[in-house]
Amino acid sequence: MLTRQVTHVAPWKKEMFQKLAELIEKHPVVAIADLQKVRSSQLQEIRKKLRGQAEVLVAKNTILQKAASTMNVKKPHIDDFAEELAGSNLLLFTGMNPYALILFLNKNKVRVPAKAGDTATSEIMIPAGNTALQPGPVISEFGEAKVTTRIEGGSIWVAKDTIVASIGDTISPKLASLLSKLGMKPMEAGLSIVRAFDEGLVLKREDLIFDLESYKNEILEGCRGAIALAVETEYVVPETAPIIISNAYREALYLANEAEFPTPENISDLVKEAYSEMRLISEAAAQINSEAAAENESVAPPSSEQKPAEPKPAGAKPSATKSPEPQAVEVKPKPPESKPTELKPLQEKPSMVKTPGTKPPEKAPTSKPSETKTITAKPPEKKRQEKVEKKAKR
Repeated sequence: MLTRQVTHVAPWKKEMFQKLAELIEKHPVVAIADLQKVRSSQLQEIRKKLRGQAEVLVAKNTILQKAASTMNVKKPHIDDFAEELAGSNLLLFTGMNPYALILFLNKNKVRVPAKAGDTATSEIMIPAGNTALQPGPVISEFGEAKVTTRIEGGSIWVAKDTIVASIGDTISPKLASLLSKLGMKPMEAGLSIVRAFDEGLVLKREDLIFDLESYKNEILEGCRGAIALAVETEYVVPETAPIIISNAYREALYLANEAEFPTPENISDLVKEAYSEMRLISEAAAQINSEAAAENESVAPPSSEQKPAEPKPAGAKPSATKSPEPQAVEVKPKPPESKPTELKPLQEKPSMVKTPGTKPPEKAPTSKPSETKTITAKPPEKKRQEKVEKKAKR
């Protein structure tokens, strides 16, 4: 006779299953953190800080998968979230944003000593200086870690800063021993979210990795660009009003300076500008005067042949011999019809009839053939006077 085998489920498993189903239904966000290398004291501290914000529970992966499959109708894709779980995990049920939860857990991470086989979470560097270790077998450990040392004052000194491990490197036993002797705690221990469910959206490990500093810089850059655009378009908001007002003030001050319109704000600038212009004009005038003086000095002095005129005493009459004579003008012979009428009496012969009381006219001196005949031009008044005298003599 065949008998039906009945499986007995432990009561604590039933209670855990029921509790998980209730928590999944109650909270919109379910996160899974890796419990590997997390100490119990640290876990208790995180529980205290998350009290009132999240419920922390440790459960087996199989129980979570069964509870998620029963809640798949009310919470779509919750069964996909519970798949592919391995290792010991910590469940966090909360209403916080998954990324806010990650930031909170990162702030509560602590530094712990490195152990053999750990993976470096950050770059490990041994700083230069006194290690306070006495010389001995430990020097060989420094040598294996490629750290330059020297003995000074009975202790070991590190010559320069040395990087002994990079991110992702496995810590060797000898390096872990050396770091422990130096009292260094290079490892960062704490909870790390590896998977999260947020109202139907399943977030995997690669989706939960983000660089907060780069996001912060991008937001700041966008904010600066928006403010600059608002200032250029003169769009007044509480953030741009001070900048727009200060720009308007500077433009008004610049316009007043250009138009030389004195105000209490720009009078000092106008005086400084006028003073600088005055100095420039003064320097330019001084340069022109110096160039003119240099040109006067470069002119040659007068020659000895040209003697300056002797000064005449006051009241002295001009000498008849030294009076300037009218310049003789050479006149070429012209046709008879072109001769002036004033010269006719000079060509007439004197009359043979003698008048009592009159003297015969004197003959004009004949010039030598070699001499050039010149006729001095006389003013018209003198010519008229000579004609009158001649008539009176006749």
